Amino acid sequence: MRPPRDGQRELKRTFQAQFKQLEARIASAESLQEIIRMINAQVPLDELLHRAVQLAAHRQGAGACVLHQFDVKNEVVVQVASFGMEGIFQDKLTRPFSQLTISGGGGYLEALERHIPIYQNYPPFPERVEEIKNNPHIPDAIKAERIALRTRYAASFAVPIYLQNVLYGGMVFYYREPQQFREDQIQLGLAFGEQISVALQNAYLVKEMEQRQRVAEGFRDIVRKINSTESLQEVLNFIVEKTEDILECQCAALYTCEGRDIQLQALRGTFPVDVSTVVTHYGEGVIGRAIAEKRQFIITDVSDIKLAPSASEIDETHPIYLDPIHQQLDACITSRFKAVMALPLISQDHSYGALAFYYTEPHRFDQYELDLTEVFASQAVLAIENAMLRKQAAQVAAHAERDRLARDLHDSVSQSLFSANLIAQSLPKLWKTMPEKALDELANLQKLTRGAQSEMRALLFELRPQALETTDLQDLAGHVINAFSGKTLIPVESSVEITGPIPLQVKLVVYRIIQEALNNIAKHAKARKVWLNLRGNAHCLSLHIQDDGVGFALQHLKKPGLGLSIMDERAKLVGGYLVISSEPGKGSRITFTWMEEDHGTSDSGHDCG
Repeated sequence: MRPPRDGQRELKRTFQAQFKQLEARIASAESLQEIIRMINAQVPLDELLHRAVQLAAHRQGAGACVLHQFDVKNEVVVQVASFGMEGIFQDKLTRPFSQLTISGGGGYLEALERHIPIYQNYPPFPERVEEIKNNPHIPDAIKAERIALRTRYAASFAVPIYLQNVLYGGMVFYYREPQQFREDQIQLGLAFGEQISVALQNAYLVKEMEQRQRVAEGFRDIVRKINSTESLQEVLNFIVEKTEDILECQCAALYTCEGRDIQLQALRGTFPVDVSTVVTHYGEGVIGRAIAEKRQFIITDVSDIKLAPSASEIDETHPIYLDPIHQQLDACITSRFKAVMALPLISQDHSYGALAFYYTEPHRFDQYELDLTEVFASQAVLAIENAMLRKQAAQVAAHAERDRLARDLHDSVSQSLFSANLIAQSLPKLWKTMPEKALDELANLQKLTRGAQSEMRALLFELRPQALETTDLQDLAGHVINAFSGKTLIPVESSVEITGPIPLQVKLVVYRIIQEALNNIAKHAKARKVWLNLRGNAHCLSLHIQDDGVGFALQHLKKPGLGLSIMDERAKLVGGYLVISSEPGKGSRITFTWMEEDHGTSDSGHDCG
């Protein structure tokens, strides 16, 4: 039987061992908390990552820790941050995937792609160094790194780092002594990897939000410039300047076409040749094809394409022909730029020219970039058409209409809210841990955006009356309601039931009455809610609009600016009736009714409410 004193000693040793484990766990938790504090304090990402790998190495009992990023697009591994690698690796070191095996990373990428931690003990020293020295297949530069690494360290352990289910890279711990790689050791390594993932996602979201805010400001600046009195050339120069800045390309250019001739109109950046007097032609080269075919034309890597032997032999596999006499604009691509995208400027099936973006390195365009280029192209078209309207407005009526459209465009917040929606899209991800108020604000932003987009559609109806004529009344009413709610945040309880084709003139009158009525409510009613009921068919129609606002005395019905008399005149033009009722403090109600002359009030076959 063991003496009681021996039992007490063993119990004491067990207690001390458990206490040390508890201390280690507390220290590890504090290290993880420290990373969280750095994230919340928005410590610069590079500094945060270097401090995080140092903390992780200390808590893991490792002599070194390295954070890698796998750049799948360019098939290279980038050493983002490290601790304990002095004299072995330098930060920002890049290595092609093809060299992973000879550099000692065989199976590293494959294991992490399967969400599997990977760990190993190297052979005993000096055998683990000798096998590297004697391997003739390892290049001398890599051999020197691996010898230095194995001289200092005897084991390694790597965990994967994922960002939203996409592999970002790996975190590798190096130990001076062989390891048993306990389960708690592996779990702690995975926990540090998750915290690094949170830090990276947070940094990327902040960067994305800053980028989207910059885009928003750029769009607002362009809209202000379009609505200014500056010349078309000044506006186009400004648009090209903004596109080059926001898309981070090395050169941006805008081309216009006159007949079959295409000339450079605005340029930001430097072409390797003088293109100020160069004329290319419709259907030729990257720009000419984008304009002729009315589609995006993208070359992600010039080195991957072949030149056409003549202009008549241009096709998908030979998209560029270089004219040796005129030094076509495409010569600039192969001499300096490695990637290009050309986007046609089209409105109502008419091509005004093209917007082009040039990059000095191969570049793959993601969907976000493609969406941005579409917006910039529409801005350029808007600027050109706006200039044409100004030029053509010789008569007083045309001049007044142009001014009204310019005011409407200036007052419209559609571009600002579209940009705000871009910012709002990133808010749930960035603020998922923030108060519910952030989500409420997101909902408001999205509501504003939907309304503003409807407001822009309404403006397009003004610019293109044929679109107004071909759109169903139900859709027209929906656009006006959305625009009103989006701009005022006043809810509209609507019921719209259209069961047949409405005569064109009646449809236009109803659209204008809804527009004018909601505009009056927004300006004067101070309403908290609006009710709209619209029913109609080919033979009859009824419209009721009511609000709970301040109302007005009926003797003020003819008050200038309310537009009520205009609504009455519109109603009479199509044989309809407009009734307005209101009392101060009791809101107001507008009722419009119309019935086809051949179907009198006794016709019960057509219920129009």
